Amino acid sequence: MGIKIDVGSEDDWTHDVLVIMECAFAQDADSVLRKIKYEIAGHPKVLMVILVVIDEHQPYCSPGRISEAWQTLRQESSTLSRSSFLRGTTSSHGEPIVIANHTWCHLGSVRFHVWVRGDEPINVDVDNELLARGTLFPNQDMGAIDTMIEKGMVMMRDYIATTCEKIAPGDDTSAFRNSSVTFRPKWNHLLKFLIREAHDTAYHRYHSWLNSAP
Repeated sequence: MGIKIDVGSEDDWTHDVLVIMECAFAQDADSVLRKIKYEIAGHPKVLMVILVVIDEHQPYCSPGRISEAWQTLRQESSTLSRSSFLRGTTSSHGEPIVIANHTWCHLGSVRFHVWVRGDEPINVDVDNELLARGTLFPNQDMGAIDTMIEKGMVMMRDYIATTCEKIAPGDDTSAFRNSSVTFRPKWNHLLKFLIREAHDTAYHRYHSWLNSAP
């Protein structure tokens, strides 16, 4: 996922990717980093990269044949609806989603990594002042992320202004260039969304397991 800018006149158009956003869930974060490196190589003008790493407490595994979940859920006459399957589970942030004594999803941590561009293309292998790290869950510590994303937004504003000036020389972009940029995220809203997604993941895993060959 990314943010792309298309700016142009009748004779000149520019198509640049300014932000790359990726999320790693239930997969190797290194493989996602390799994907990001490939995207940066194709778009070296990228100004900001945002990576969200979502980990579970332990890797998921489907119910075993002698488990309570196998013995009870496979005896149902039909697939349970989402509401029926999740009945009785809690929406508390740190609680595992357990049905029939089996853990279907248990959110462990949500961590953010944000890089911004310096004089050279972004290098996700380098740990310096152009990288910020933060944690949304279990303990919220997103101050450095807020600051770095706002810095990236300022860079986007300036880049757009400069691009417009190149395409339309003489146009006054001072109002836009001097406009304030403020990043005011509602991280608790995002966390609530992720909790809902964890319940959706639990139900999807149940549905896939139930419909797989016994």
